[in-house]
Amino acid sequence: MDHWKDKLKLRVPAILLLVATLLFWGLYDPYGTVGPALIKTPILADAYQIRGDISEADGVLTLRVPNTGKRADLRFKLAHATEFSIIRVSGAIRTENVIEGKHTWRSARILLTQRDDKGKWISVKHSLPPKQGTAPWTKQTQEFKIHPLTFSAELVIQQTGKSGTAEFKDIIAQPVEVKASYTWLRNLFIITWVFMALVYYRRCRLNRRKLRILILLNTIAILFGTLMPADWLEGISQQLKQKASISLLQPATSNVKSKATPTISIKSSGIVAAKSSWVEQFNPVFASPQKLGHFALFASLCFLVYCSAWIEKQHPVYYFKVGLDILLFAGVTESLQYLTTDRTPSVTDWIIDIFGMLTAFALFQTIKLTAQLIPRYGKP
Repeated sequence: MDHWKDKLKLRVPAILLLVATLLFWGLYDPYGTVGPALIKTPILADAYQIRGDISEADGVLTLRVPNTGKRADLRFKLAHATEFSIIRVSGAIRTENVIEGKHTWRSARILLTQRDDKGKWISVKHSLPPKQGTAPWTKQTQEFKIHPLTFSAELVIQQTGKSGTAEFKDIIAQPVEVKASYTWLRNLFIITWVFMALVYYRRCRLNRRKLRILILLNTIAILFGTLMPADWLEGISQQLKQKASISLLQPATSNVKSKATPTISIKSSGIVAAKSSWVEQFNPVFASPQKLGHFALFASLCFLVYCSAWIEKQHPVYYFKVGLDILLFAGVTESLQYLTTDRTPSVTDWIIDIFGMLTAFALFQTIKLTAQLIPRYGKP
């Protein structure tokens, strides 16, 4: 019992710092307003473009898409948007039977789009998270940086899914800027966490692990992915999804040319259609490569730590203790996303980390059991 108390006391400082990070940064707003709202609770009369089945009642904008799939959207010009560097867009969305279209973003959402002096759309982060299915009122907030080449900006409310109804209310576009206190507060937490990591690296004897180099590299990969800017992460995700779609949708080819072109065309179309349906079936997987990254990195970390403990002939209780440490590390990495300007912690990501750990543990136990049975039954 005293041994467990000592182990718990050893981890109390990290747990307290984790709780402090989550509480403080969960309540602290790093942005402050720098002017009046560019738009606040817009109505139909304020829109310069209205398309589809849209109605308004008691401050709620309702966008309906019938089974025919005719889109619905509202567009509002944001005067003076280019005078600011950051604009915060917030609003509440409620959906009913919204079925997403060909892409996940084909659904109910709020956007802030930017265009240059020639009217060309500028490719920057521009959308709040899309909503599908049936969901109660959900408040959403997102900050958007105004591109240096932006000549005009507009707020867009849309329902571009295959069908369903979406309601919007309390929509505000507010110019903001990063508070002066944010930088030094973030640096204070970063320095504290770096110091904590150095202390635990020695106190937990991580420098003595047999596979310490691989474990350290895996840990660095997790931290890099955790602190990676959202724009980088989104770019990587899009590239992975495009490569996956291209490789799965590309029809089989043959080195032998055939004159029966119509037959080949029909068969190729069938292959493409079959593979396209396969991609759509597993669309949630390809839609979130970062989720796969969470799963894979924590699965590999857990597997390496267990393999190292096996080589070191650690007591079976050690596997349980180190599992709790990795679980604590997963919580720490999620909390560190508060120290970035464009990412926030997610309970879903933490749960995915746990699934990765459980999968690694099951795989490790299978390999360990197999290795123990081979000497026993492998002899003639």
